Amino acid sequence: MLNTKKANDRLVVYLEGRLDVSVANEVEEELSKLIEEGNKHIVLNMEKVEYMSSSGFRACIATLRKLNSREGSLKLCSIRPSVRRIFDVIELTSLFDIYESEAEALNA
Repeated sequence: MLNTKKANDRLVVYLEGRLDVSVANEVEEELSKLIEEGNKHIVLNMEKVEYMSSSGFRACIATLRKLNSREGSLKLCSIRPSVRRIFDVIELTSLFDIYESEAEALNA
């Protein structure tokens, strides 16, 4: 379901549309599968994410925790201003490594 691209030891996952209650569980399950397959360093490219609900944030937090427990990393990039404002309002920007572009996230 999720489009991905391998970049050295990192996996870029492209999310799109509305990350809300109707799809968040499925996205979380797909991300869990990718982690179980051995991907420890994931970059979520959110350029095409139009909206995130609390369910979407929960999926990101669960993925972050799972990767942290495996000494991995989760980086978010290319977040639209409208979605970034939600991160700021609910004070999650300090929890995640957030980058302006995919290239920056991959080089960090």
